[in-house]
Amino acid sequence: MAKETMQAVSQAEQQAAQLVKSAQEESERAVSEASQKGAQLMANAVREAQKKTEILLGVARADGEKIRDAAQKETEETFRVLEQRASLHRDEAISAVKKIVLGER
Repeated sequence: MAKETMQAVSQAEQQAAQLVKSAQEESERAVSEASQKGAQLMANAVREAQKKTEILLGVARADGEKIRDAAQKETEETFRVLEQRASLHRDEAISAVKKIVLGER
């Protein structure tokens, strides 16, 4: 009976050792799969972020071009108005200078 008990204990220890080994292997496999899945998710997230960045950059460029064009048009219009005003006052200034230089009244 002692021999049978020892054999049963030995067999139970072997089964326990095998269960521990199987659990360790399964744990390592799960960690490896999780690591691979995590890396894939990170790569996907980076690609999505790059796509969104490119879209936002395109929108920002388009907005910047619109603002630049509007500012350029406004500047050109202001310059045109200033030239018109200067032209109107140029004749008056020339006339005033002639009066001073020539002594005209």
